[in-house]
Amino acid sequence: MWEAVAANKRRSAWLIFILALLLAGMGGALGLLFGGAPETAAYGVFIGLAVWGVMLLINMMGGESVLLASASAREVSHEDAPQLYNIVEEMRISAALPAMPRVFIIETPVPNAFAVGLKPERACVAVTRGLLERLNRDELQGVIAHELGHISNRDTLFMTLAGVTLGAIVLLADFGIRTLLWGGGRRRSSGNRNGGAAMAVVMVVAIVLAILAPILARLLYFACSRQREYLADASAAQFTRYPAGLANALRKIAMQQ
Repeated sequence: MWEAVAANKRRSAWLIFILALLLAGMGGALGLLFGGAPETAAYGVFIGLAVWGVMLLINMMGGESVLLASASAREVSHEDAPQLYNIVEEMRISAALPAMPRVFIIETPVPNAFAVGLKPERACVAVTRGLLERLNRDELQGVIAHELGHISNRDTLFMTLAGVTLGAIVLLADFGIRTLLWGGGRRRSSGNRNGGAAMAVVMVVAIVLAILAPILARLLYFACSRQREYLADASAAQFTRYPAGLANALRKIAMQQ
């Protein structure tokens, strides 16, 4: 279990590094394309990192609130939902989290649950009304333990970093393709054949990178996300000591989809 967690952290670090390289490459290619000189590639990298920094800052400052608000989640107390609150508290103790997560209910019949929070002290757990109505206590406990496993393993922090980097890559790629389609980019005079040929190569490379970088970034993102789901399942089994609870819950949720 612990070896898998450590290995997953190493893979996650490599994934962030590769995504950062894709982001820098995307920015550099666009800078070279629109500036037409080698030094403008560095400006493109800087702009790409600046876009990433702004997006990350927005998520760091209020990403949880935005996500919960967009889902119409309502915070509840022990008096509002005693069983749910008790389960979250039990699993928080089992997961050794330093603070009690905030508990939210989403008034929708679709069975679902998720956890947010860049660090355990800011953790929030949201479940839908449909999930509460379909699962018994053991099954609900397995789902909550799974979500707190994400918090304990710092999956929410990692997925925020990976998601922001992926979003910045997609944003830069979309900007580059749209600008090229609308006739953007630095133009060379027809008399400069060497410059024109070099610019054509740069345009082709930039277009290929703009198309492939978001696809590759998404594949890397989802591959690592799947591994983290497996680890959250293992954490849930460890926290509850009853793996069948989560398995039964997943079976019921799958039957509703």
